[in-house]
Amino acid sequence: MADNFVLARLTLLADCAKIPLDEVLNEDKSMKEITKDLENIILENHKYDIYYSDSEKSWRTYLPDDTKPHHRRPLKRKSKENLEKEIIQFYIENQQDNDRRNITLEKIYEEWLIYRRDYTAAKPKTIYENTMEWKKFFKDTDLAKMPLKDIQPITLIKFFRKVTKDRTVTYKRLSNARSVLNGIMSYAIEEEIITHNPVSDVDFRQFVYKPVENQTDNVFTQEETETLLKYLAGIHEPYSLAIQLSFYLFIRVGETKAIRWEDIDYTNRKVYLHEQVLTERILNDDLTFSPRTVTISSQMKGNTSHGYREQYLTDEAICILEKARKLNPNGRYVFEPNGSLMTTDSFNRRLRKYCTECGIPYHSSHKIRFYNASTAYDGENLVTISKLMGHSRVETTLHYLRNVDKSEDNMQAFQNLGLKIIKVFKGVQTFKNKKIAETLINSMFPFKKVNAADRNRTGTMSPPQDFKSCASASSATAAQMGPTGLEPVTLCL
Repeated sequence: MADNFVLARLTLLADCAKIPLDEVLNEDKSMKEITKDLENIILENHKYDIYYSDSEKSWRTYLPDDTKPHHRRPLKRKSKENLEKEIIQFYIENQQDNDRRNITLEKIYEEWLIYRRDYTAAKPKTIYENTMEWKKFFKDTDLAKMPLKDIQPITLIKFFRKVTKDRTVTYKRLSNARSVLNGIMSYAIEEEIITHNPVSDVDFRQFVYKPVENQTDNVFTQEETETLLKYLAGIHEPYSLAIQLSFYLFIRVGETKAIRWEDIDYTNRKVYLHEQVLTERILNDDLTFSPRTVTISSQMKGNTSHGYREQYLTDEAICILEKARKLNPNGRYVFEPNGSLMTTDSFNRRLRKYCTECGIPYHSSHKIRFYNASTAYDGENLVTISKLMGHSRVETTLHYLRNVDKSEDNMQAFQNLGLKIIKVFKGVQTFKNKKIAETLINSMFPFKKVNAADRNRTGTMSPPQDFKSCASASSATAAQMGPTGLEPVTLCL
């Protein structure tokens, strides 16, 4: 830290002295000697005389000041040493102000990373991902070397148009890069370097993006899941059991790794989720990252209360937990291979290994959540699934619904066209052919033959007492109110 401070001080002095720092550092002198040399050069470059005033009994000079009539202001001190210190400090502060006004995107990015680490709730994983986006899109580019104040919306439009012109970047990936740029600009506004965020004036829909493959089928199928679980049933080791349990809970892999024995309530068949295992790399002051560390966090993903939840334990889940107990009877956590916590990487490596061994395509642990949500969804329980998944918004849950049976019965779709039955909603069926409707109604309900005089004003049929009929030349309906409270069935011609 001290070396970094000294180097930053020397860099600033070299800028004030108008000398490249490399030239100074090549000299065979100590840091203290180099500092003194640079300060002497600054004093030599000072354009006003430094003199002693007998009448004032003090040392005097002038400093540049554009706000004064003669563009200068007087400065005096009792000793020459103190006067020279004030002169040097003036040029240092002046250089700092100038550097701040002309700071480049890459320099403010470095500040922003430290700011994110020290003053925001950003997680180490998020900060690491920010650095990956910077390296991918901005590092060593002309944009990165531009003064922040010179970056205009058109500058960004030209930059991103060049980045996306070959359609090698997806919209989602570029959105991540935009988020980094937005964060940097917001920080610069907070630091009063700029007054407006130019990113907000760019319409990112104008660029061309890499087509995204259909993600509907990018998940375990029911057949693949059955194959995998049958294969794992005979393998009693922590990773196998953790993978199996994941298919019976609406759970994240970090939450699976953090389940403690005390979190399990066998009496009420529940497990309480309130922690997650994180693998983190902490940003250092020199913008490198520390080695990976495995930690337990009580802050759930999404940073909302929705992450803290209970899960019901099926017979299969309890059986898996009983096997895990035999493997790890004295551990604090349910899954502790070799006495230590799992990592997501090791979990997924083992999942890939088992998928390969049983001959099914590999999908990551996160795709198990997709499978579980898709399998449990019945068209009406979206809110319930959203709560079990730990989502704060049902819109997020919709993203998890995939085609897990991979069936594409195109012929079935055509069965409802033309003169066939078209389902409108539950309990309602529509017919385009009056003859089909009458045949179906007569097969369902025993209508009586009546003459024209007995027909009601609008009807064409006279149903039994339990039914009401209303028909015209283009439509007729019959509703059955069953004695057991069954839902009415409406038939429309």
